[in-house]
Amino acid sequence: MSVIAPNKNRTIIINTQYAYDLEIRSSESNESILCQFKSYKFHEHGTYVLHLIYNTPLETKCSIEQIGKLSAYAIPAILGVLFVILYTTVVQLWQYIDYRRIWNYFRSTDTQAQILVEDTTQGSLNTNQSAASNTKSRATKRLRSLDTFRGFSLMVMIFVNYGGGGYWFFDHSTWNGLTLADLVFPWFTWMMGVSIVLSQRSLRSKNVRKRSMLVKICRRTLILILLGMSEQPHLMKFRDIRFCGVLQRLATCYFFTAILVLCLDKDYKLNSQDEHQEPSFRVEFNRAVFQYWLQWLLVTLVVIIWVLITFLLQVPDCPTGYIGPGGKHDHGKYSNCTGGAAGYIDRVVLGNSHLYDEPTCKEIYSTKLPYDPEGLLGNLTGILLCYLGVQAGHIFVHSNRVHRICSQWLIWSIICGCFGLGLSFGGHSDSWIPINKNLWSLTFVFTLASLAFVILSVLYVLVDVRQWFTGAPFLWLGMNSIAIYMCHGLFGVSVPVQFDVSDTHAAQLAMHLYGAFFWSLIAGLMYYKKVFIAI
Repeated sequence: MSVIAPNKNRTIIINTQYAYDLEIRSSESNESILCQFKSYKFHEHGTYVLHLIYNTPLETKCSIEQIGKLSAYAIPAILGVLFVILYTTVVQLWQYIDYRRIWNYFRSTDTQAQILVEDTTQGSLNTNQSAASNTKSRATKRLRSLDTFRGFSLMVMIFVNYGGGGYWFFDHSTWNGLTLADLVFPWFTWMMGVSIVLSQRSLRSKNVRKRSMLVKICRRTLILILLGMSEQPHLMKFRDIRFCGVLQRLATCYFFTAILVLCLDKDYKLNSQDEHQEPSFRVEFNRAVFQYWLQWLLVTLVVIIWVLITFLLQVPDCPTGYIGPGGKHDHGKYSNCTGGAAGYIDRVVLGNSHLYDEPTCKEIYSTKLPYDPEGLLGNLTGILLCYLGVQAGHIFVHSNRVHRICSQWLIWSIICGCFGLGLSFGGHSDSWIPINKNLWSLTFVFTLASLAFVILSVLYVLVDVRQWFTGAPFLWLGMNSIAIYMCHGLFGVSVPVQFDVSDTHAAQLAMHLYGAFFWSLIAGLMYYKKVFIAI
């Protein structure tokens, strides 16, 4: 870090996100370690003094003393969580009041016309699967828990994209590992798989031809790609346009998975016997899994391709199977190997100028090469994640009892969790396949799918079955997810969405939470005006 002359002081400002291994070496002989500290964790805004008393190499004393009071940097984050809970509680109380009388006072009669367009992630389905005799209700209602899950993920994404209060744990992980910011995008991909099944079931129940469904799939894919391309930060020349992105990956995963379901799914019809007699668990499991064996075979082949490319592709001047960040990682031995095979493919196929130039690993590892976390190779594991959502949808369609649905979802959560934690040795970087959002590694996909199965199970019981929770304000966001997502990016740096505030956690957190709540209120206004914009 620094060279200090005898009887002199030196002030050093460091990043406190990680623990440090500190070594004090003699300037006369750099190989002589006078003293060292292993995994020493400095606290944010703390002031520390490193005392070094040196007589001879054998008579050296070192100590670190913390002076002054530490800043309570965690308090704003705790207050922020409490405020979110309070906000949600107030919304719930409001919905128990006869708000219709108050709302109708302000609502003009000409707003009664509904703008009802199918959402990208349509969820038209019966919210009470146990009422099998009520066919009409089952065909027209939405799965509100899925919309709630989507809206919660979108609110977290907005908060994180606006800055997350300046906290490191609200930012994306540097390379391996997981933070809150790493969760929401994969969850969107998983939920999209659930919605594909529900949407196509709704269309088939209306006797829509497969050709029309194919046209709709292609149209949505193209629109998602164009919307993703429009997210460029400013007017750019073609040679500098970033081809990859969040919506582009969603489009790719959606297209492949939707085509798979369209071509290989069977018609969703309950047998007359099933409407009066509960089928066995084995029968339901067979319907939800084994009758789709060909789909699973194709998805498994996609995963095998990802594994073979990642660990067997020969990357020039890099060890085979390297999946590190490059730069200063491993003492700089593989400085030009950022992302391994994934980064190499993007640089060869797309070119450096069309890739993301500020990866999360750049600051810590001083990487020189661009790396795109939404690159080409990650689409393969993204397809797996989307199809795991399809599996959740198949379970929902083929089970007509709440406990059967939830138990199968939880079984799949355990299966995915075992794969994710097993291959990553419990989340360690030094493992077969580390959990890595930048690579969308196999363990990353399994771990996030495991969490998604659990969350949807809980929300399904709370929102759809018991109706203890209405889903708002997250439901509002989930019903207009694509519109709110685009608007939060387009207007995220302007008044009244965001303001310039002081560079403290309290001020930043308040402003970024305000941005998320601002868009939730806009979504609520659209919800009660019955305005639903989709593609």
